[in-house]
Amino acid sequence: MQSDNISAQVTREDVPLNSDKQISKCEKYFGGSKFINVSFGTLTVVITIALLLQIHYGDYQVVPHGSVATDSVECSEIGTTILKRGGNAVDAAIASTFCLSVFAPHTTGLDADGQMLLYNHRTRTHATLVDFSDLPISPHLPRLVLGLAYSHRKYGYLPWKELIQPSIEFARNGFLVSKVLVQAIHQEKIEQFFPNIGVDNTLKANKLAETLETIANFTEAQLDTFVADEHSPVDTEAYRFKFKNYNVFLPNVPSIGPMLAIVMHEFEKLNFTAEDLMKTLFYYKLVELTRIVYGDMHLKYKFFEGASTNVAVVDKDESYVSLVSGLTSLFGSGEMTNSGYFMNGKANGIRSSHLPIIIVDSLHICGRRIVLGANNIALASQVVFNLLIGNKNASESIEGPRFHMDPNGAIGLEGSHLPFFSADISRNLQYLTKTQLVINEPYEAINVVEKIGDTLSSHSDSRGGGIASRFRR
Repeated sequence: MQSDNISAQVTREDVPLNSDKQISKCEKYFGGSKFINVSFGTLTVVITIALLLQIHYGDYQVVPHGSVATDSVECSEIGTTILKRGGNAVDAAIASTFCLSVFAPHTTGLDADGQMLLYNHRTRTHATLVDFSDLPISPHLPRLVLGLAYSHRKYGYLPWKELIQPSIEFARNGFLVSKVLVQAIHQEKIEQFFPNIGVDNTLKANKLAETLETIANFTEAQLDTFVADEHSPVDTEAYRFKFKNYNVFLPNVPSIGPMLAIVMHEFEKLNFTAEDLMKTLFYYKLVELTRIVYGDMHLKYKFFEGASTNVAVVDKDESYVSLVSGLTSLFGSGEMTNSGYFMNGKANGIRSSHLPIIIVDSLHICGRRIVLGANNIALASQVVFNLLIGNKNASESIEGPRFHMDPNGAIGLEGSHLPFFSADISRNLQYLTKTQLVINEPYEAINVVEKIGDTLSSHSDSRGGGIASRFRR
C-alpha cells in the first residue's frame, strides 16, 4: 500500500487532467503528427510493429490518474484519497458510499438498496452488475453494507476498515450540513431528528459513528459469513447494447435497464442531431416515447423511483464503477434506528428504478468513455442524449434543464434550477400534460466521470450539492 504523502496533483470538477511528459498509448494512437515524425525517424521497423501490436491489443501506457464524482465534495475527496493510496475503483466507490451515508441520509443510508456496475476498459470484456436491491433483512448487517461487503470481498483491494474509517471520523467529529439536506429535512418534516439545524451548521452523528466502527472492525471471515446464502447480492453480466457508435452497459432484467435501452433504440431511429436539442420537437418526441414505454411496460407497478444518490469512479487502471444506492423516499421510512441510521421504507414487492450506466466508444479504444448514474428512465435519457447526440461535455450535459415524469406520465419542470428551458419548449412540455407541475428542490442529481484519450473530466450535479474530485501523480 502506498503512503499518504504521495506527490499528487488534486483538482476539482472540469480542469482537465492530461499527460504533460509521458506519452500514453492513447496519445500515440491519436497523435498523427507525432506518429509520422517517429515513424520516419530513427525507430526501427521492429519497434514500429511492436507499437502497432500494442495499439491493436490495447496495452495501455497511461499516466496514473482517476476521478470520483458524488453528491458531496468530502465524499468525492475520500474516494480519490483511496485511489491515491493504491485502491481500485471498487474501493473508492465503497468508501465514497459509506461517506454519503453520513453526509446524505436523505438519499441513502446503511439500510439502502443499490446496484454497482463494473467495467474494465483494458480487457474490454462484458461489464458486471452487483445487485443488492432485493436482499432480505439480515441479523448481522444492514442491506447496503451487505452489498458493499460482498463487492469488497470479490473486487476490492484495500483493507475493509480503511474504506470506512474516514466516514467514522466525519460522523464522530462533525460535518458541515448541506443546503440539500436542510431542504429534505423541512420537506419531510422530520426536524425532530435534526433540531436547530441550518446550512453550514456542524452536525455530529455519534450513534452512526459507533455503528460504522463496529462494521469496520468485522474480520474478513465474519464478512464472508454475513454475505452468504440468501444475503449474498446477485452478481451477473450486465446488459449491453449498441447506440450509434457506443456500447452501453446497464443493469439487466429484472431491472429497469432494458427499458432505457428501448427508449434509446427507438429514439436513435429519429436521427436527431446536436442542433435538434434546442428544438421543441426533440423534447416532444422524447416525452411521447418515454410515456409509451412507461405505459406499455406498466413500470409504475414494477418499479419505484424513491430517492437515490450515485457515485461515478474511474481509476488509473481503466476500471470504471457506477454505484447507485437509495431509499424508497427521502429518509426512507422516516424511522431512525438506535444505531443512528434511517430504516428504508417498504417496497411492497416492487424494485427500485436505479440506473448505473457505463458508455464506451465501440470503434476507438481511446475514444469517449462515460460513467454516470440516474434514478429513472426520463432523467437518464435526457443526460445521455445530451452527451451522445448533443456531443456536450460533462458539465453542460448534467447542468442543462431537465423535465421530470411521474409514473402516470405527468410532466414537471424544475422551478429553481438554472438554466431553464426556452419559453417555447417549456410551453409545449406543459401542454403535454393536463396538470402543470412545478418540481421543487431537492432535485435528483446525476454525477458523471468522462474520459477521452487521456483527458479526464468529471462533474457533480449542482442539484445534489456535490463537487467532483480528481488527481494525477
